[in-house]
Amino acid sequence: MDELIYNLLLKSRGGLVLFGVLRYRLTGIEVDQVRDASVFSTPALRQSHAGQRTQQQLDNIFALVLRAQGSITIPALTGSRAVPVEDVAFFIQMGPPIVTRLFSADSSVLLCFNQINNQQIGGGLLWGPTNTSFGLLGRRQMLPAAA
Repeated sequence: MDELIYNLLLKSRGGLVLFGVLRYRLTGIEVDQVRDASVFSTPALRQSHAGQRTQQQLDNIFALVLRAQGSITIPALTGSRAVPVEDVAFFIQMGPPIVTRLFSADSSVLLCFNQINNQQIGGGLLWGPTNTSFGLLGRRQMLPAAA
């Protein structure tokens, strides 16, 4: 799959605004141990009603889980160094992922975002040993097609 590149705008609770770049690609299907190799199944939440003694049947939500690998660069925090990140992207039915999670190996970066539309993402970033949190908005950078 092609690499996805987003220009990021990060804003902390204290008003600090930073810019960065996220580059990642979806590399393959994450295997679910219980079911099919391409489908991740989680029980839906049960609603509890006071005074009701019947147990409700659990429904399953099926999602395709793809491995995501890439890097994030935030010059004010990382300098010119790109921090490698990886984890998974969850898809249901067709379209963009419903959520993508990315972590660094040393736990200095935790990133979680949703697709707003085909060009924009929104989410949050938790940075470093101080656990500084940032709101995140990203706009996809379109690269010319390779010949």
